[in-house]
Amino acid sequence: MSEEMKPRVQAEEVEEEEFERGGLATIAGAPISWTALFAAICAVTTLIPFYFYVTGGGYVSVASGLFMPLAGQVLGPWAGTVAAFVGGLIGMFIAPGGFPLGLVDVILSGAIFGLSAGLMTKKWRWLFLIWWIINLAMVFLFPYRLPGEAGGFGAPVEPAYTLSWTYVLLAFVVWLIVGPLTTNLLGKWGSKDSPVVLRAISLFLIAYISRSAMQPMWSLPYYYIFEWPQDWAIVDNWVSIPTYVLDWAGTCALALVVFPALWRAKLRRVPGSLVAELGGDKD
Repeated sequence: MSEEMKPRVQAEEVEEEEFERGGLATIAGAPISWTALFAAICAVTTLIPFYFYVTGGGYVSVASGLFMPLAGQVLGPWAGTVAAFVGGLIGMFIAPGGFPLGLVDVILSGAIFGLSAGLMTKKWRWLFLIWWIINLAMVFLFPYRLPGEAGGFGAPVEPAYTLSWTYVLLAFVVWLIVGPLTTNLLGKWGSKDSPVVLRAISLFLIAYISRSAMQPMWSLPYYYIFEWPQDWAIVDNWVSIPTYVLDWAGTCALALVVFPALWRAKLRRVPGSLVAELGGDKD
């Protein structure tokens, strides 16, 4: 390279570096444009039923089932929560059937989907443990185990009630065994350099764990609001499992397509997000 060309090349490199580092407003490291894009996708897909509640009364949208968890995985827990909340807020007006309780549904069937999925990384493992503790406490304390006849609910029939939460309790055990607190096999199997089969197993388990980790917070408030007797809660926990499996499989399939596309495109990745961690980024 001639001497007169070097200053120009260096100037172009500096300009490119400044473009990479600046000029993008962010939310917790996620570009606002990406957050807005995911919010828009979540809003539009609230119009599309993913599956109907087995017990009736409404449906889980494609947004809640697929794209809100994806927002958390790509944008991280905080921007993912914002995108899911905003998408749900818009969806509340354009798809009221998916949000019959209004703002309550925006939080329970929107924001926490992005949050729980976004916490499934090594960086946020201790916060995710706290998230797990809160949700497990809800299983054993609220609402059917409150002292006396609070809220008109009697004590649950045991061990039927606790056993109906088996898939949630099992998800916690699986996370403790293969999650980032211990072996972190989820991160190793799900990395971009892993075989597709191992990555699929990892992403399925990630979807299963993150969805199950928020299940008590998602379902128990509805049981309480609609004053379901505890035997209805037991039945719902069992008969709804196939729909949850659909959630896990769908979230896994979407991630199997989107993650490699983002890795190949070499787009800016959000620090602390699942797609960045599996892509080999270091915080």
